[in-house]
Amino acid sequence: MEDLYELYVLDLLDAEQASEIQAHLDDSCDICTSRTYAARTLTSSLASLAPVVEPPRKLRQRVLALAQPRKQSYDWFYAFAAAAVLAVLLFGWGYQQLAAKRSLTIEMAELQRERNALRSAVAILSESDTRTVQFGANQSAAHGRVFVSGNGGVVFVGSQLPELAAGRTFELWLIPRQGNPQPAGLFKANTAGVSVDVLKQPVDTAGIAAVAVSVEPGSGSPQPTTKPILIIPLA
Repeated sequence: MEDLYELYVLDLLDAEQASEIQAHLDDSCDICTSRTYAARTLTSSLASLAPVVEPPRKLRQRVLALAQPRKQSYDWFYAFAAAAVLAVLLFGWGYQQLAAKRSLTIEMAELQRERNALRSAVAILSESDTRTVQFGANQSAAHGRVFVSGNGGVVFVGSQLPELAAGRTFELWLIPRQGNPQPAGLFKANTAGVSVDVLKQPVDTAGIAAVAVSVEPGSGSPQPTTKPILIIPLA
């Protein structure tokens, strides 16, 4: 659980993992207690990473001027104006903190998704019936490997795939010897330019002739809408 405490304090863990850590805390586990405290300290300090906004000098002068004594009949007006200016400044600061927190939450959730995909991939590669199919001998063009296990599923790892336009994604397909292509997951290249897709479910390896990759709309398609950019025979 070493890498889960930050996700726990941000409430990003699934219920099973969160309950496991909570059970340790309920049992006064020294390790979990210290790790959770450290995680809370770390995540709380992230708020300080938001850039500090310095108000313009003229704005400070205006606020100070509004606080100066005026005619009695207008005191309430200037006090209200000063409070409104301060409220705007506080709102801007609070909005920046909220935006920073949302960005961190999204990033942590993406890391968790990638970690779960990696765990699934390792499980498939560990199956006794897993076989490897390599494609693309030219390293400057699309190349990589496909790992297929009847018991575990399919792992696609590719590099040098073409760049995607906005709102588009790669979709993996299982091509049966008979019948229509079967969707097997959506994926995009990571920051290192590597594309990974994991289908964690049993597959009929005898009935699958190939896997293919096509470019589809961001939400995917039930059937290919473009010509596949890759067709990798499994025979």
